[in-house]
Amino acid sequence: MTRMSLTIEKRDAQGKSPVARRLRKTGRVPGVMYHADGNIPFSADELELAAVLRKGANLIDCTLDGSEHLTVLKTYDVHPVRGNLTHIDVQAVTMDQKIRTTVALHLVGLSPGQKEGAILTQGIQQLLIETVASNIPDVIEYDVSHTHAGDTIILRELTPPEGVTFLDDEGTMVVALTVPRGAKRKNAAGETMTAAEMDDADAAEAAAGNNPEAGAAG
Repeated sequence: MTRMSLTIEKRDAQGKSPVARRLRKTGRVPGVMYHADGNIPFSADELELAAVLRKGANLIDCTLDGSEHLTVLKTYDVHPVRGNLTHIDVQAVTMDQKIRTTVALHLVGLSPGQKEGAILTQGIQQLLIETVASNIPDVIEYDVSHTHAGDTIILRELTPPEGVTFLDDEGTMVVALTVPRGAKRKNAAGETMTAAEMDDADAAEAAAGNNPEAGAAG
């Protein structure tokens, strides 16, 4: 669990757009801390905030007027053209409080499917999870070293860390290993075949399995 500190200052919540524009021109990013005692509009230094986000901090100790508030990142916005931070929302929490947040999903290992000619595609980059604040993982890893050409892994097949619940649709595609129709790879007998030939062979094998008499006649 990565935890970092951030100094923030209260800001004027009136006239949101003009105030926000003035803040950004001075290198500060407007934000809101959602708090049980009332939401707090604030601003943070853009460079300091960017460093916190780059580190992938799950918990952020926000210092405001000398007081520390333990928070978890909710959302942040980035300008679509310039790429600079434009807004951030954090939520004040306690260490034993159950919360929802997003965590990066990293693929680890080398898939044999890629050596078999397949193209590996990661379907989801972040996972929405629920857990207590003290148990937020830095990242969630999935080992692809057992996957092969033609495999599709969905979220239902992933085991969450202890105390963590996945909240995304369990049918969400995590990894897919697709083989181009013209690409060649080896079948179980070690023969080199195109993907189309492999599909035809698989179909013929399935048909023979469903019709034992046809297999015996051959």
